[in-house]
Amino acid sequence: MKKGVQSFTVREYFSNREQCRETYRKIADIGYDSVQTWAPGFMTAAETQEMLEEFGLANCSGGADYEKLTAGGASVSEAVNNARIYKTPYVSVGTLPEQFRYTRDGMKRYAHSLNAIAAELKKEGCSLIYHHHTLEFYSFGGGVNGMDILTSETDPEGVLFTLDTHWLAASGADPVYWIRKLKGRVPIIHFKDYGIDEGAGRIEQVNRIFAEVGEGNINWPPIVGACRDIGVEFVIVEQDTCKGSPFDSLRVSFENMRGLGV
Repeated sequence: MKKGVQSFTVREYFSNREQCRETYRKIADIGYDSVQTWAPGFMTAAETQEMLEEFGLANCSGGADYEKLTAGGASVSEAVNNARIYKTPYVSVGTLPEQFRYTRDGMKRYAHSLNAIAAELKKEGCSLIYHHHTLEFYSFGGGVNGMDILTSETDPEGVLFTLDTHWLAASGADPVYWIRKLKGRVPIIHFKDYGIDEGAGRIEQVNRIFAEVGEGNINWPPIVGACRDIGVEFVIVEQDTCKGSPFDSLRVSFENMRGLGV
């Protein structure tokens, strides 16, 4: 499995071309071999790819806007073109729009729209990949939540998933269960620990934090084993907020992952 960094972790270090180069150099120097990144406004995808290749970093997916993709045509072509520039078959979209989130019908309609996008991408040799948070686990009763609907109503060959260990834990879901459930549909996973901060005011009032891999409360060995068993390609570290330097946090996560056999 390749070990990479979600560039959202170091988003404050992309203000100019030279800062981007230095950021990617630091990521590579830690030992990471890949990223999940985007082209900032002052660079093209081709220029970004050239910079990544300078440091031996692969980009695991090309990002795209769901609303634009639903329009089809040129927007799909642009997403495919970017994916080809980054030498990846994966086109990634983020969390579903609010109007779909809290009804069964809304979740089904969104799932079916992903199928339509995926069908267009498939013609060009690409796959759509969806990244969840916690809201997809909203329960509709009867043991069915939104993620159940999204995974059951989408084409297993066309719609893939980027699972996220922190958001799975935050939702009360079992990361290992979902990794194994979606075997064949999880080429990318976000490794992000779930920690509890100091300063609890009452017994039941705690502050959840994003922690370095291995520094929180997630049980990592069975997660690593499940990822290996189902053939995850990219383990991408994402830490939304860091108490100190994100590069220090990324180094801690890298060393802990190496200790876990990743």
